[in-house]
Amino acid sequence: MPIASQTNIGKCAIDSPTPTQNNKPIDLIGEVPQLFAVMLAIGMQPISTATGNIGFGIAVVASLLRAPFLWRQWASVLNERWFQFLMAWLVWAWITLLWSPDVAFGIHQYKATRVLLWIPILWPLRHRWGHLVAAILVGTTIMVLIQASQMAFAWPISKFGIGAGLTTPTQTGLWAAISLSFWLIFIVIAGWQRALISLPLAVLAATGLVWSATRASVFGVMVELVIANIVLAITSKGWFNRAIIRCVVGVVILGGVLLIVPSTLKVKFEQAVVETKTAMRGDVPTTAEIRLAMWKMTLIGWKEKPIFGYGIGGIPSIAKNTAVTNPDTDMKTVTMIHSTYLSTLAETGLIGLGLLTTFIALFFMQAFQAVRENPVRVSAFGAAVVWFTAAAFDGYQQSGGFLSVGAIVMVLAVARVPAMVGSEIRN
Repeated sequence: MPIASQTNIGKCAIDSPTPTQNNKPIDLIGEVPQLFAVMLAIGMQPISTATGNIGFGIAVVASLLRAPFLWRQWASVLNERWFQFLMAWLVWAWITLLWSPDVAFGIHQYKATRVLLWIPILWPLRHRWGHLVAAILVGTTIMVLIQASQMAFAWPISKFGIGAGLTTPTQTGLWAAISLSFWLIFIVIAGWQRALISLPLAVLAATGLVWSATRASVFGVMVELVIANIVLAITSKGWFNRAIIRCVVGVVILGGVLLIVPSTLKVKFEQAVVETKTAMRGDVPTTAEIRLAMWKMTLIGWKEKPIFGYGIGGIPSIAKNTAVTNPDTDMKTVTMIHSTYLSTLAETGLIGLGLLTTFIALFFMQAFQAVRENPVRVSAFGAAVVWFTAAAFDGYQQSGGFLSVGAIVMVLAVARVPAMVGSEIRN
């Protein structure tokens, strides 16, 4: 081989940052196999904790196999302002370990944030919006059928009780609420044939939500039915009537299921009303539900370190020194306080909460713009409303299951929908 040719080969090997073929990155498996793997992974998330973990692993491996081809797209997500502030919040949270009173516990809780890798995993596939949504709907339908089997035959058995599904009841309820947001848009975007198919599946999703007896997700759907449909009405010309129909159908479905389907949800809501009135009088709630007492304890503790916070893993230290009491629970043994935002405030201070709220504001600004571009994306916008609303009542940043739901929904809410979806809506 001529010396010049050898020199060129050597130069190519040095300059090329990825495996190449004819000076182009090698795509080891291609987009379609990756899409299939990711759809399978998403569909596995709602079914059980075990399948969710396996699915996440499948999605990671499929993406790594295409790494030489995808790295530029992964880099592009760093230009997204909402993602920059999400990462800034995450980095700050880990920095607070430097003054955390319990570093090991902080690491144990925040290791769940690894599932935010869903964002770069899905980013190169965001143009496959319809396929990704379909994977959610298939997985959540299987989840609700499992709940139905538990209600009818007491099988499969769950340690969380009948109707809880095979994950925690709160995670099951969150997935059901998310899927309901998507089913509702399908009822109004096309002809009566699709509406007839989507309507019973929307009812099924609402039934799964009620079976889970998850107040946070039910409240999230209520907020979604107001905010998402207002956004749809004001951003999309000619969609005012459809926004009204989507809202009315959602209210009828959720209200009907709440009235008809047996559940402990009604008792829980009545309990919450009593506790709220008690707290407003300045007393400590005395029922089995202690969220309000936890929040009071957390706010008192936050005032001691308002700017920088206690550090992640600091909630047990706040609890050990608290004067707040509850007759049903030893408050000094509390390790989590059932609120993403108050937990963030206490552990990472005003700096952490400021970064988190900035991320949320930037995210919804882009999601709002996405609805302006294509009204169908109001379903993902609404799903995000559900997630961020329900996060006020549980510690989502400490759970891989909850964070997986959020990361998947975030990408769908800001992603570009193919033009064919818009044409289907208009026809």
